[in-house]
Amino acid sequence: MSRRTPNSQLFTLLAEAGWSGGQLARAVNALGHAQGLDLHYDRTSVAHWLAGSQPRGPVPILAAQALSSRTGRLIDAEDTGLVQKPHTPLPQLADPGEANGPMRHLVDLCRYDTDPARRASLARTVYTVSTCGLPKQVDRADGRLLASGSSAEAQTLRDMTHIFANLTIRHGGAHARSALACYLADDVGRLLISSPPGRLNQHVLSYTGQLTHLLASMTADAGQQGLAQRYFRIALRVALDAGDLTTYAITLRAMSVQALRLGHPRHAGDLAEGALDAIGPSATPAAHAFLLAQRALIHAATGRPKSALADLAAAEEQHDRDTGAPGPFTAYPRAGLDYQRGKVFQVLRRPTEAVAAFQDSERHRSPRQRKSYALTQAGLAGALLQTGHLDAACSHWHSFLDHYPYLRSSQADQALTHLRRVLSSFPRQRLALAVSDRAETLHHAGLHP
Repeated sequence: MSRRTPNSQLFTLLAEAGWSGGQLARAVNALGHAQGLDLHYDRTSVAHWLAGSQPRGPVPILAAQALSSRTGRLIDAEDTGLVQKPHTPLPQLADPGEANGPMRHLVDLCRYDTDPARRASLARTVYTVSTCGLPKQVDRADGRLLASGSSAEAQTLRDMTHIFANLTIRHGGAHARSALACYLADDVGRLLISSPPGRLNQHVLSYTGQLTHLLASMTADAGQQGLAQRYFRIALRVALDAGDLTTYAITLRAMSVQALRLGHPRHAGDLAEGALDAIGPSATPAAHAFLLAQRALIHAATGRPKSALADLAAAEEQHDRDTGAPGPFTAYPRAGLDYQRGKVFQVLRRPTEAVAAFQDSERHRSPRQRKSYALTQAGLAGALLQTGHLDAACSHWHSFLDHYPYLRSSQADQALTHLRRVLSSFPRQRLALAVSDRAETLHHAGLHP
């Protein structure tokens, strides 16, 4: 579109949405900020767009997301008139029918990710609210590991899954993220070269799907939401190729968590329902509890308290029945379920019950799991403040700050930002001032670039 040609498509969409230019600009800024983009558009910017100018990516995608949410229908970036061609910074996922296609795409993407010359452009990939690109689920009758034995390569991949999962729990997703990408690029790449097309061991596929899931989660915790979404989608495809519906469902659950954190509760709900539909009746109680706890949080966030409490009760029942082996994809720690209960009660504005749930989580959580422990301390502090116990809240915020310097995590950064904002309301309270001063020191130290 020429700069001299007015953008009638955007004008029509604004009219349909009932928005002014300033309202669209604020929505675009908010979506960008949720993904770590420092955007400062205003009504004048939108006036320029209406006159025919085209902003640089990823703004057209964000505008389409904002208008989709407002109008209740899917709007693509091209529909806004702000771009002439689809924004495709990377090749699309390989054809699922191609032998080892998802694995080949994973290797290529990880090599791109570990290349310093290309990493910056990849990090600007934008999260999109769409089911396009999500693989369709296989029949449950086929959803099982087909290989009778686990190879040495598969055992090695399983060991690496435990290593990187533990690193994330201890230090956050941004720590060692590129190391996992490099490991997948190199070691999975060698497996692809040495294996005949379509003949990879199913256990190799399953553990590769789990490692890809971990890479996606680490990438999201590093603040790169669009790239994380790409990795999640690859993990789904690899899990289906392995016939591993548990990893498939757990990945959908992680995508639901991401969508909810980014302010897309409807999409988060669809993903959570998809996860429960996929898991099937033969899944372990731990997996069922894990999925139900996430749906409970979505019910709470969308104003359905009875459904939220029913899902929490069902998750508790399933968890009590669990006898599975420990592991990042085989067990749901009691501390994790209690933490999720606390979040649900917070959203439902039942702070007393939230305090009890977070205290339960704290009792079951080792301080060596720094990230999980720190976020539990922050959640408990917030719930205590809601019950009027400022002094106790400050004590737990100090515990959060004890662990914060060891973390590289956008979740921890967001908790610090929330702490600073909340305590600014208590400028004369001595204990609150001590926590606030300490938080400001950590913030300005630039520990998390």
